[in-house]
Amino acid sequence: MLAACACLAASPRAATASAPEVAAKLDPRLLGPALHPSGERLAVWLTLADKGELDPRELAAMLGVAAASLAPRALARRLRAGVRPLVDYRDLPVHAGYLDALAAHGLEPLGVSRWFNQVAVRLPDDRLAELARLGFVSRILPVEHARRSPDPKPASPGPGRSSIPATQERAGAVNYGMTLEQLAQLNLPAVHDSGYVGTGVLVCVLDEGFNFFDKHEALRDQPIPLERQRDFVRGVQTVQDTTDTRSFNHGTEVLGCLAGDLPGVYVGAAFGAEYALARTEIEASETRREMVYWGLGAEWADSLGADILSSSLGYSTFDIGQGDYTYSDMDGHTTLVSRAAEIAAAKGILVVNAVGNEGAHPWHYLVAPSDVNGDSVLAVAAVDRNGAPASFSSFGPSADGRIKPDVAARGVDNPLVLPSSNPSGYTTDDGTSFATPLVAGVAACLMQARPQWTPREVSCALRSTASRAANPDFRLGYGVVDALAALRWSPGAAAPGVSGLELALAGPNPLRRDRGPARVRVGLGAGTAAAQSVRLEVSDVGGRRIRELWTGVLTCGVPVSVSWDGRDDEGRACRGGLYFITLRAGGKRTSVRVTLLP
Repeated sequence: MLAACACLAASPRAATASAPEVAAKLDPRLLGPALHPSGERLAVWLTLADKGELDPRELAAMLGVAAASLAPRALARRLRAGVRPLVDYRDLPVHAGYLDALAAHGLEPLGVSRWFNQVAVRLPDDRLAELARLGFVSRILPVEHARRSPDPKPASPGPGRSSIPATQERAGAVNYGMTLEQLAQLNLPAVHDSGYVGTGVLVCVLDEGFNFFDKHEALRDQPIPLERQRDFVRGVQTVQDTTDTRSFNHGTEVLGCLAGDLPGVYVGAAFGAEYALARTEIEASETRREMVYWGLGAEWADSLGADILSSSLGYSTFDIGQGDYTYSDMDGHTTLVSRAAEIAAAKGILVVNAVGNEGAHPWHYLVAPSDVNGDSVLAVAAVDRNGAPASFSSFGPSADGRIKPDVAARGVDNPLVLPSSNPSGYTTDDGTSFATPLVAGVAACLMQARPQWTPREVSCALRSTASRAANPDFRLGYGVVDALAALRWSPGAAAPGVSGLELALAGPNPLRRDRGPARVRVGLGAGTAAAQSVRLEVSDVGGRRIRELWTGVLTCGVPVSVSWDGRDDEGRACRGGLYFITLRAGGKRTSVRVTLLP
C-alpha cells in the first residue's frame, strides 16, 4: 500500500477530482447507476490520464526505452512495413503506479490495454463515483457486450463429428488429400509448387480454444512453443482444456485450415508458416469481456512480432438485455475491436477477419472488426465449391459505404481436423470461420515470396487480382482470391480500394502548443476523381472527435495546408497524449498520428 501511494504521488495526475469533474468523467450510460446505485456489479473501462510521464524529456526517454525494448521480430516487421514513428504513445506500458493504486482500492483488472491506456475492472455500481474521484482516471466507460457471429449449421447432411476418409489427391509436388479442392479454388497449389508455403512468417490465430492441436496427426508436427500460447480468458498460458468438450474446439479446426501438414491426407494453406495461438473467446456465452480479450490478444500478437492476425471471430449483437450495435456502428472505427484492429494494422500487422455468418438473419450485415478499411483489415466472405456466395455469409457495404467484404474463399463443406482424443479424426463444417484462415494462409505465402511488400501491398494484391476485381459487389467484395495472380501482381498497378487520399504531417511531432501548431498537407493522389469533398478532423485514442480542422473540396494536384494548435472545437487546450488527424472523403479515410505534449 505504501509503495502504491509512493508511485502515485510521483504522478502528475495524483490529485483528487472535484465533484463536477466526477460527473464529467462518467459515460452517460453510467450516470444512472452512479446516481442511483442498486449494488449491481458492472464491467467498466478506466481510461487513464497519462502513462506516468512528468515532462516532455521523460516522455522522450520512455519512448526511447520502448523502441529499444521491441522484440527483434516486432522491430523487423515495423521496419519492413514502414511504420513511422517506429514507436508511439500506444507502445508505452500502462503506468505501474496507477495499477498499484487500483489494487490498493481492491480492484483486480480484467485486462490492461497499453494501446488504449485503459484498465478493465468489475465493481459494484455504488463505487463508480469513488473511482471517478481519482485524479489519474480521466474517463469511465462501460465495457461493450457482444455476441460472436456463430457458425451456421451445415447446409447439407454431412459426416458431422464422425471421421471422413482421406483421399489421395495431388496437385504438383504436394499430395493434398482432402483439402485439394478448397486450395485449388484459390490457385494456391501453384504458389506452393514455387516453394512459397509461408516459411518465416508468423501467424497469430485468435479464437476460442485449441484442444488436441498438439495431438492430431495433421498438426502435431507443427511446433508451437508455450511462449506462443496465451489464454486471455483464464489468464493462463496453455490454450487447451481437454476436460471441456463444449469449448476449446473451434480454434483447432481453424488452425488445421492454415497449418495442417499431413501429405496425402490433410494439408493447410500455409503449412510452412509459424504460429501463435490466443484464446480470446468464450464459447458458452457472449459477454462484455470478450471484446476486451480480442484487443489484448492483438496487443500480444504485436509484441511477439506476428506478421498476420487471423481472426474467425466477429461481433455484432449483445447478449439479451444488454443492448445492440446498430448498422451505423459498422463504420470501421466505432467498436472496441475495430479500433484495436486499426491499431494492429498501424503497427504493421495484416489483419484477416471473417465477415460474419449473419447473411440469412435479420442482421445480415458484416460484423466488427471486419468493417475496418480494406487496406488494414481483409474481411473474408464464404463461397461454395462452385464459387457461389454462401447464403449465410454476411454482406456489406460498411456503414460509410465502402466495399465489404474484401475477398472470399471456400466456406461450405470445408474439410476440418476433428478436435478429439481420436488423433486421426476429420469432419466437415460451414462458416466464414473457415474461409478466413484460407485467405490468411495465402497472405502468409505471399509474404514469404515478396518480403519487400508491406501488409497494405499484400492486401492490395489479393483484392486487385480476385475474381470480381473489375466489378466488386457487397456479397463477395472483390471476389474469390487467386493466389498465383496475386503473386504476379506489381505494386505499381492500380489497386481497388486504395483511397487515393494524401495526408502528410509536416511537423512538429511531438506537438507543443507553445512552439507553434502541427502542420499537415492534404491532397488527392493521381488517378482519383478530379475533385472530391473532404473533411479533416482530429480524434483522440478513444475515437472521439476533438476538432474539425477543415472541410472543403480538394482538386487533384492542388494540395492544401492545414494546421492544428492542440485545441478542441471549443478552443480549449487538449490534454497531452496521442491524437489522430484523419482525412475522409467518399467513405475512405487515411490518418497520421500526433503526440501532444502537456
